Amino acid sequence: MKAAGFVRRGGDMEEKTDRAFPRGSTRWLGEQGTLFVSVPFTWNLPTLRRLLNNADIYVDHIVVGGPAIRLMPRYFEDCPWITTDLGDLPGVMQKVNPYATKTSTGCVRTCEFCAVPKTEGALKELDDWPDLPIITDNNLLACSLPHFDRVMDRLENHQGVDFNQGLDARLLTQYHAERIALLKIAKRGVRLALDNASIQSVDTWSTAYAYLRMSGVARRNISSYALIGFDSDPPEAWARCLLIEKTKSRVLPMWFHELDAMKANQVTEKQKALGWDDYERRRIMQWFYQHKKAKR
Repeated sequence: MKAAGFVRRGGDMEEKTDRAFPRGSTRWLGEQGTLFVSVPFTWNLPTLRRLLNNADIYVDHIVVGGPAIRLMPRYFEDCPWITTDLGDLPGVMQKVNPYATKTSTGCVRTCEFCAVPKTEGALKELDDWPDLPIITDNNLLACSLPHFDRVMDRLENHQGVDFNQGLDARLLTQYHAERIALLKIAKRGVRLALDNASIQSVDTWSTAYAYLRMSGVARRNISSYALIGFDSDPPEAWARCLLIEKTKSRVLPMWFHELDAMKANQVTEKQKALGWDDYERRRIMQWFYQHKKAKR
């Protein structure tokens, strides 16, 4: 019972509501007194370390894994009571979110800002996967057309399908859009991404958006990520976000973190050189997520 209480407690774990993903680590008890922990972000690690320092009071063994551990595999090497696991235990995704699944791992891209090349590597289609409505593939559209069709065939049986990790606008075709339009899409369940303001990127994004709309996907079901703070200044980031907003789709600005960041939402020296400070970061994030004005 004490161990169960330890799993439930913890300041880094957000209460799950509906289909939301936790912002911190997910913990659960296995057999023979083993505590399993999945850590999504590197900035979750310091808080988790403090919690696990006292975990041996309640549990006999601790196994820690997840994307953050793949990025920083030596973080707990001075803690002999903690084992790090860089693999994928069956069912871990559903521990984090009971509605989520992956039909493929890895990606064909090697974007400098993305952790996937380090955490998952090259694209690999899975032969089978838990039949669930939230798709968390890193690049579903990079998969073969037969695989894509298998995924769509299964999703036709679900309510509220959500392509949570986003769809690669560079690869989205009219065929993809038409198959997606046949699904029962969750609100803002189709996500694109507009990560830079080059003419090619904007044209590609606009074409993908047009394919979705012409195929019958409602505006309310489309949203778009916008990477900010990576290689652009605040005016450019605002222009990109406003371009998305003009389509009446929801804008999802994503603040860039270094792959070994130990603090969430920190403004680095590189970002300061681009013109960012914490006020500018909060101003754009709060406007598009909460429509609030940031205070200095």
